Amino acid sequence: MKKALALAACVLALAACNKMPGPDNPGGSGADGAQSAISIVPVMTRATETAFENGDAIGLTVTRTSGVYAANQKLTYNGLEFSSDLLWYPEGMDPATLAAYYPYAASAPASFTVALDQRGGTSSSDFVSAFKEGVLPTASAVVMPFKHRLSKLVVAVTNNAGYTLESVVFKGAVPTADIAADLTATASQSAGPADLTAFKIDDKTYTVILPPQTAVLTLAVNAAGKEMQQKLAEATLAPGMKYTVNVIVNEDSIKIKLSGDIDDWDDGGELDPDNSNPPSGGTEFEENLEEGWFVYHDARYEIVRLKDGKWWMARNLRYLPDGMTASTDVTAVTAGIFAPVVSDGTAAVFSTDPDVIAARGYLYQAEVALGLKVGDLTTVASAEALEGVRGLCPQGWHIPTIADITGLVGKAVSPISTNSEAPYYNGTNGSMQMLNADGFCMDAFGAVTIQDNTKTTGSLMGFMTAYPDKISSGMFCGSTYAGVTYNTSGDETSGVKNLQFYGLMPMTNKAAEAEYTCNGTKVSYRIACPIRCVRDL
Repeated sequence: MKKALALAACVLALAACNKMPGPDNPGGSGADGAQSAISIVPVMTRATETAFENGDAIGLTVTRTSGVYAANQKLTYNGLEFSSDLLWYPEGMDPATLAAYYPYAASAPASFTVALDQRGGTSSSDFVSAFKEGVLPTASAVVMPFKHRLSKLVVAVTNNAGYTLESVVFKGAVPTADIAADLTATASQSAGPADLTAFKIDDKTYTVILPPQTAVLTLAVNAAGKEMQQKLAEATLAPGMKYTVNVIVNEDSIKIKLSGDIDDWDDGGELDPDNSNPPSGGTEFEENLEEGWFVYHDARYEIVRLKDGKWWMARNLRYLPDGMTASTDVTAVTAGIFAPVVSDGTAAVFSTDPDVIAARGYLYQAEVALGLKVGDLTTVASAEALEGVRGLCPQGWHIPTIADITGLVGKAVSPISTNSEAPYYNGTNGSMQMLNADGFCMDAFGAVTIQDNTKTTGSLMGFMTAYPDKISSGMFCGSTYAGVTYNTSGDETSGVKNLQFYGLMPMTNKAAEAEYTCNGTKVSYRIACPIRCVRDL
């Protein structure tokens, strides 16, 4: 089965911070020359509502130029990849086409029927597949992007009557899809229409999955012992797309509207906070997990899936929203964004060198990093509501939470408990050396320290006379609320003086790289520091 908002993706270890993963090993043989088993790493191309769990199975068909090599082979998921005892053929330069689908069936499906009653969940009705040509036998797992092949309807309910809704049903939908050789799906021409009962996410949200089709659907809401219906206009539901149906429930009737906006299922479902500085301009976003990069507003960033199972940016964000510039004035305490910091051998200084900006990114105050304007946060409740927010990250990514941080490096300041199972915890601290060995490219990038919102000037953090050739400390933005101080201690009515969020604190104030640390810390919201986004699960 699958769980909401999780992602299964491949481990792409970078050999060095400026290198991408190396090529596959043609021939499908390991170091001892033995033929390698075929294994598949599943990747959902963007943020998705489902991910594979241990024990899930896919059906894989491998076709060579000479014919079918393996038909509907069952591969089982182990947490990182799908595998079985199926071996590659020995002819290493003969390419193959791989076609995989989920959920597995004993016979490769020529058709797929969704559950008519989806009140128990939609995962069993979510047909996903991947298709890849030109694959050579390899000792490495093959990365295959899986895509949703059906359509999705999300019902947004405004319940003016205050009824307890018993069910939400779509009438007149074709429940069966014909599956093509490339594992794409289209509504069956021979299947008749049926009633599909939606899954309740909460009192205001219902969802149902159905084959792509052009149809005139009727929505029925059952409540207070009666059924209220209204027909929708004819609509074409495309594969992999999510459509919103807005429903107003009155005492004796419902009013509905199928949204004219179509959200890509792989992207959709995210609600941003009041974003006064939304990302805009340039090439908005292009992502390639298989090759380990994304392009965001015309800038390319390496990304890496670390041993915590999550995708992280391997470079700091260097994005300037429209109308904003990077300040080099420490008295500009509400600038929002500052230039990066470097060492000139005697002190920390700002740099506007394009190469430095490309390497180190900009420094962002928390409110801007979290998608607001400096001065917008005035209450603890509004700060708490920002946990896991997208902020200035691209669609499908977010500013790290404390769970992301401790899941990665293990250690954070009190009262956060140490996670000794974190993959980059060395028994004492989060290890920068261990992170960078897996391609994270972490360093101490400095910060602009502004203690609280009463200060009229800041200072540059990170220079230590013992290590004059580098910046030796820094902080990174996070999205989990960590603390508050008021203008009058303990008096909420006196107004917020400072808010803190949990972030990362890299330290290179040691002689040996093996001693460099990267732990969780509290970061005051007026401090300006780098951003590393995490991909949504």
